[in-house]
Amino acid sequence: MRDLILVVVALLSACSAQPYGIEATPKEGDPKLVLVTIDGLRWQEVFRGADAELAANTTYVERHEHVARSYVDVSDRAAALMPFLQELAQQGVLIGNRDAGSCAEVSNPWWFSYPGYNEILSGRADAAIDSNDKVENPNLTFLEWLEQRADFAGAVAAFGSWDVFPYIINEARSGVPVNAGFEPLHADAEDGELRTLNRLQSELPSPWETVRFDAFTHEFALWTLRHEYPRAVYIAYGETDDFAHDGKYDAYLDSAHRSDGFLRELWQTLQSDPYYAGQTTLLVTTDHGRGDAADESWRSHASPAAMRGPMKQYAEHFPDGIRGSDQTWIAAIGPQISAADAGQYRDGQCAHNAQMAATALRALQLRAADFSTEAEPALNIFK
Repeated sequence: MRDLILVVVALLSACSAQPYGIEATPKEGDPKLVLVTIDGLRWQEVFRGADAELAANTTYVERHEHVARSYVDVSDRAAALMPFLQELAQQGVLIGNRDAGSCAEVSNPWWFSYPGYNEILSGRADAAIDSNDKVENPNLTFLEWLEQRADFAGAVAAFGSWDVFPYIINEARSGVPVNAGFEPLHADAEDGELRTLNRLQSELPSPWETVRFDAFTHEFALWTLRHEYPRAVYIAYGETDDFAHDGKYDAYLDSAHRSDGFLRELWQTLQSDPYYAGQTTLLVTTDHGRGDAADESWRSHASPAAMRGPMKQYAEHFPDGIRGSDQTWIAAIGPQISAADAGQYRDGQCAHNAQMAATALRALQLRAADFSTEAEPALNIFK
């Protein structure tokens, strides 16, 4: 049923639509950016594909034939699960394959979502952000900084499946429009596509109280790219983390595969529009890793410090934290991105998620030092 719902959403949202609201006057030539995060997607699946041991475990998988046929009994598991990311690696950069010595990780001490997203967007870890509560982020994100500039005002947008993103981006203060959770996009729209999407979102029940299906996040973002031409867009998919917490490895794999398809469609959309084609950088990462063993730990993520502090209610099960949940991965493709191996991020010299903000600004040909003197430097992935 879940897969059928997502197919219906995709088919209906692909219908032709009339432009909504203010007609965009896109200016070609200026660099553009799309940043994507896929919540809690392990590097192991990105680089190895499906874990055969988890896939065979009846505790975590209900549809064994589907998982085996689609993701396990194949010649290349990584390519079967996330084919676009593997193709991207040939033209851009894909960091974090620890089997090959490549390394990416978080800088924050907690290893869960809000601290991870703050790190990505503000360019630095903040130990004071130690929960996933709906608290307005006191830190300046690079999205807010862009929105404050005359050349980006009204040209920044964010979309998230998790309903905490308006707080992470501090929508009220920043002025960055954040469509997240179960919010409709342009609720009063006359546009047929948006009316259908908004109605479906209100009618199709999500398994979670705080996270909508990623298909809505994706389609709302695509509609905005096609009709409103923002220069900087942030898209945060969330299903992978929630299916993992639910212990549904088959659904987690399917969601990762759908996310890869979303990335492909995003890139194809960008390259088919003269406003974005050849001028847009796509950055992709995750907010944290997960347990690195084929046991109960893969469902969760937290540091030893978190188990002694903000997540101590779970310390009985994981008193020493959950090994591997600080380990991430980073992908990049665009006109300024080197297709080299990014070999400097090897042998323990890790890339940090906190470098994403400066990397995003570098892709926009802006100085990160003008944004923040505390932000970690941009990744060394540019030509």
